[in-house]
Amino acid sequence: MSTPEEALERAREAAAAQRESGHYPAAETRIEPLSEAPPTYGRLLQWALVEPDLGHVRSTRRWGAPITALKRSLLRLLAQYHAELIGEQSRFNLNLVHYLRALEERIERLERERER
Repeated sequence: MSTPEEALERAREAAAAQRESGHYPAAETRIEPLSEAPPTYGRLLQWALVEPDLGHVRSTRRWGAPITALKRSLLRLLAQYHAELIGEQSRFNLNLVHYLRALEERIERLERERER
């Protein structure tokens, strides 16, 4: 039996090997971490939209093909439910971004008034 650290290292090595063989998306397709500068309003709007790529649903187990087929079948069966969830989450995210933008504008206006 191995330690969790050894298992993690083996899993990282296996993922790196599969990434090199093209089984995983390239690292640049992932969302980059926030930089020093705050994100722009347009970037926040872009991030607010939930757009999962269902093509990435797969199993990496030894006998993964049947499990992948089952997962994709479940996605098809639950498509309406997932569409509703994704829509609600995207609406919430967009409203939150708009609210934050309004707060930023209010803060800027109050700071300008205070400087006078």
